[in-house]
Amino acid sequence: VVPGAPTISDRTIRFGSVTVDLAARTLVRDGQTLALTTGEFAVLKALLEHPRQPQSRERLMSIARGREQGPFDRAIDVQISRLRKLLETDPGTPRYLQTVWGFGYVFVPDGSPDTRG
Repeated sequence: VVPGAPTISDRTIRFGSVTVDLAARTLVRDGQTLALTTGEFAVLKALLEHPRQPQSRERLMSIARGREQGPFDRAIDVQISRLRKLLETDPGTPRYLQTVWGFGYVFVPDGSPDTRG
């Protein structure tokens, strides 16, 4: 499977004012379609497909880039930061894409408990 390649699916995921169509690879927020890079889409898809299940930085990097992450590679953190700017009302205190300190990130959909400690 090519990292970030479109999936053959009719699944649409909605949370807050965001709709993500995994088949069409589109992200719509407040009625506006927003552009995603292939890597951003791959990371977002990995998180959305595993709600409430923390994903390690290494796993997300492997999914997004098809390679292992080096010990000082912060590319995944940059992608998460960009995704938060697209998805979150307040990217500084994210509601949906939360950090799991020392591990990675987790998608927390509406109606789910906050995982921050």
